[in-house]
Amino acid sequence: MKLRILIPLAAALGLASSAALAGMPVLKGIGGDFSMQSSRGDTVSLTDFRGKVVMMFFGYTNCADICPTTMAHVSQLMQRMPDDERSRIQVLFVSIDSDYDTPAHLNKYLSYFDPSFIGLVDERAKIDQVAALYHADYSKLADDKVTTEYKKLSLEAKDAGAKGYLYSHTAKIFVLDPKGRVRGFFYTGTPLDEMQTELSALLAAPAAG
Repeated sequence: MKLRILIPLAAALGLASSAALAGMPVLKGIGGDFSMQSSRGDTVSLTDFRGKVVMMFFGYTNCADICPTTMAHVSQLMQRMPDDERSRIQVLFVSIDSDYDTPAHLNKYLSYFDPSFIGLVDERAKIDQVAALYHADYSKLADDKVTTEYKKLSLEAKDAGAKGYLYSHTAKIFVLDPKGRVRGFFYTGTPLDEMQTELSALLAAPAAG
């Protein structure tokens, strides 16, 4: 599966259907700057990562399948990147679960995949605002908490009996260029070779591009 612009979204944003994958055109009408609480204990803004390529994913730590699989895939990608390029890439995990995920909890969860990954979470209104900017749809599946399969990555003994909400959410990994502009999407099924090629191309592009 290649990094691609979804056809319905491309049409909605007025992008030409012939837009080529090569060059990863800037997607208009999606994205924007924001600030949230981070897993490192401070408040970070998207502008803090100017000059870096950002891969941003919306999910939650109690997710039993898509989230851990995606983070593992991205972790494999990061391990393949040359050191000079790896230092110019930032992975952001935006939690959609303000009821369960705290900055400290996100930090422990992401450390299983890569210590450089940064988790972001905030009050529900802020999460909804950021999700709307990126067309990152999500919804709570039920109002009752349930025991989840996240426990295979249990961080503490007390988590064993913990319950949380289940969510449906987008599986897109948003790819932002060094200017903070959305350039396309990856998915868990996107081959690592293709992901590496696309990120290297973005990092090598002229600053004025």
